[in-house]
Order: sequence, then C-alpha cells, then structure tokens
Amino acid sequence: MRTIQLSIGEIIEAMYEGLLETYGDRELALVAAQALGDDLLARANRVQTRED
Repeated sequence: MRTIQLSIGEIIEAMYEGLLETYGDRELALVAAQALGDDLLARANRVQTRED
C-alpha cells in the first residue's frame, strides 16, 4: 500500500474545480466545496481524536 500526502486545501480546490464544471456556477460550486470541506475537516478531526 502507498501513502499519499495531500493537504485538505488541495482536496477542496480539486473538489471546487469539479463542482464548477458540474454546476457551471461559481457561487454554487464554492458553497458546495465549502460544505464538503467542512465535512472532510470534521472527519479528519474524528480520526485524529481516535488516534490520540
């Protein structure tokens, strides 16, 4: 198994680009990417808490 390190910012940026292409609307894509980013951060925090 390989380990790949990505920043959450890189993931959110990639999601935003995909959402912009899907929706064709910058504001809608931004709101969706922010919501997905919030969810991703919450999940990362839960995983970190379990590891501590």
